[in-house]
Amino acid sequence: MPHDYDILIIGAGPAGCAAAYDLARAGRRVLLIDKRTFPRPKACACGLTRKTLAALRYSVAPIIERQCHEIVLQQTSPDPKQREVRIRNRTPIAAMAVRERFDNFCLQQTLAAGAELKKIETILALREHETHIELDIQTANGPETLTAPILIGADGSNGQTRRMAPPRDSHGEALSPSAQDGFALEATIPYTSLPTILPAGDNPTDPKTDHINIGVGAFAPTPNPGGPSSATVSSSPKVGSQEARLKRVTRDLLAAYTLHKLGVDLTHLPNTVTGQHLGMGGHLYVPQGRILLTGDAAGLVDPLTGEGIHSAIVSGQAAAAAILETLPPTAPGSLSPIPYPLSPAVIYARNLRPLQQTLAFSHRAAQAFYKDPARGFRIMRTPILRSLVLKTYADGLPHTKLLTRLAKLVA
Repeated sequence: MPHDYDILIIGAGPAGCAAAYDLARAGRRVLLIDKRTFPRPKACACGLTRKTLAALRYSVAPIIERQCHEIVLQQTSPDPKQREVRIRNRTPIAAMAVRERFDNFCLQQTLAAGAELKKIETILALREHETHIELDIQTANGPETLTAPILIGADGSNGQTRRMAPPRDSHGEALSPSAQDGFALEATIPYTSLPTILPAGDNPTDPKTDHINIGVGAFAPTPNPGGPSSATVSSSPKVGSQEARLKRVTRDLLAAYTLHKLGVDLTHLPNTVTGQHLGMGGHLYVPQGRILLTGDAAGLVDPLTGEGIHSAIVSGQAAAAAILETLPPTAPGSLSPIPYPLSPAVIYARNLRPLQQTLAFSHRAAQAFYKDPARGFRIMRTPILRSLVLKTYADGLPHTKLLTRLAKLVA
């Protein structure tokens, strides 16, 4: 049966565009599908680490707001000298951008490479067959059915693809979103709304052109019934209840943090807050079948730092590489690819392994750090360990090399 496209990609964010760009450049017929009209707002401070900029196939210099040479870590401590760790670097640690502009810029590069984009109202059904995928969508002009040999899910941790085809582990068990996800809220504070002197005595300098991003995140569930004061949500048999409580905690945290750091009452700026689910637990994801999940949809957010853009780009490219390796060119005079014995899911799992190894390490590190943040701050005050952590965050030190160096440091 002739197919409409070689690859369908649900979600036109960083993961979807990363996959579509490589596939389109290779001459494949790619359709990006999204509910939103770009440019669209997105809750994200959009710090692009060096490893993220290196992974991109094109320069994003036109939309960079500034280069960041310093990171400040703060904790609650009775000793003022122990409250803050400043990490400075001669080389920029990350480039700052506005997420709305970054995503739109990447989409425009992808469309210029030959990918197509279709705006939809919703996904009606997703059917996986032995030889292809069928996708029923609702558009402004009515329902439509699309077919392709492969589908890439890149519509985020709360997207329809993850709900219809949830990520599974090596035993074939679905990774529970309620056990793996978090939630983040971000406020965009106009520079004109800031006081002349911030509560801590700082001058409100270096914003993103005309605003400052401030945000908080929380994870759920957790075995520690610490309640809202510990920024956690205890386990509950009702997933909906967990999510509602998580969002309530996060809203309270954001309001208190914004007032503490910036002296701004968010009740006076009601339209500045946006939310974002965080897909985690992706180090356990095992690709299967003809639906390949990428980015947040696969749970590939770093649980230690909350960084998701790098994983989105790398996983999108890994999925594209697997498809190009296993899905041969379209037969002459036909819209159907020539049959091929290799499985894209098997190759994608291989391509994804280095990223998942790093995320597995981050998972263990996050459990230790957030259980005892004071210990993490002690590590960050040790120059050689601080340098290693910064190198890993900015450049993505390979997993095996990271473990070897850590073993030498603690020996």
